[in-house]
Amino acid sequence: MKTTLSKLRLLMGVAGLGLASMGLLSCNDDDEPVKVAPAAQHFTISAWAQGDDQYIASVPSLHEGSLSFIGKGIEAQGSRYLWHKQYVYQMNLPEKKFIQYEMKADGSIAEKSYILTDGVVPNYFQSLNVIDDNTLLVLGALDDNKGQAGWARISVNDFKVLDKGTFAVPYDAAKPDVAFYLGRGFADNGKFILGGYFYDAATRAYVVDGVKALVYDFPTMGNMKVISTNVTNGSVGYDYLHSVDKDEEGNHYFVVSAGKYWMGNGGKSGVVRIKKGTAEFDKDYFLDVTTPAGEEACLMGLNYVGNGIAFGTVQYESKMTSVRDRYKDIAQVVKLNLNTKAVTVMNSPLSPVGMVRSPLVYNGKYYTGISPVDKEAFIYEFDPAGNADSFKKGISLDGGGYIQVQLIAPHPTR
Repeated sequence: MKTTLSKLRLLMGVAGLGLASMGLLSCNDDDEPVKVAPAAQHFTISAWAQGDDQYIASVPSLHEGSLSFIGKGIEAQGSRYLWHKQYVYQMNLPEKKFIQYEMKADGSIAEKSYILTDGVVPNYFQSLNVIDDNTLLVLGALDDNKGQAGWARISVNDFKVLDKGTFAVPYDAAKPDVAFYLGRGFADNGKFILGGYFYDAATRAYVVDGVKALVYDFPTMGNMKVISTNVTNGSVGYDYLHSVDKDEEGNHYFVVSAGKYWMGNGGKSGVVRIKKGTAEFDKDYFLDVTTPAGEEACLMGLNYVGNGIAFGTVQYESKMTSVRDRYKDIAQVVKLNLNTKAVTVMNSPLSPVGMVRSPLVYNGKYYTGISPVDKEAFIYEFDPAGNADSFKKGISLDGGGYIQVQLIAPHPTR
């Protein structure tokens, strides 16, 4: 499965969004902190341009301007991206390096350190998870893992491996072709709750029976327990999408993807909930996105904005004949009211579903890249307080005929 997905551009990298006048500035670890006015907010954006060009770069605004991705920024070869505090993280598969970039208040971004993944976990850092302000948890496993994966806790400040080990994942020796693939998760109340999916390499199909997640004691990653709910048939927490988030009360929401082309068999996609302090699905909660959105909509990602409102992206599987069609204009932004379970399909342009892996919630607004095939691409701002037309174009993007934004992250302002 991973080989197949790599052909579908798992290595979607980062293309720099840097204005010609705001090119990347080099910096070193000894630079003094630069104080800037709060209005001088910079952002780092990563994306993939035409061909295999991948970059990371910063911009002084998401709301205006026009940038070319051609030859701008730090060249990168990423497959997984994460931002936390003043850092952007990239998993470089060809070099098996987990790279930490530091964003600074003056708009510069530069590589600060890296960790070689060999010997830390099997394969590479596939699942990247923020545990707290100072700790990341990374997970890795072989495709044919036979029920074993690896974990490592990483210190954010000095970027060192604190400890590492192995942990169990589901495996049935009587069904050797069915493997569990690691997803994203979260830590709460002494437990780590992990999403993921089951895939049958022989039939080339997802294996779904209800909705399942794994629970471990944390930080030991022992005592695996499978939790489930039967509200739909799908998989949760896909690893390189923003597929889990939490609200102000600490309740966590997993994206359930149930599409026949993505983590399911054509059922209802939506959102499930795990309440704060518990390690079970809320059996009374399911937000069905497929039915109100129509077109066999499969929910792919979710970002919580506040006051019960989240934004996400759906791919319309009625417009698809295979997973390869994800790179056609088959995806659209949706607004979700997690409290009332209302779904609003935004009247934003259709775009490939890979429009962005890690959108940004900033100052109460939702930002994502929308890049229709053979048309101009923009960063869009969505207002949670408005209706289906409450969005506007921001900075325009040029990737030489193709652009897929992968991550948007705010710099510190001092």
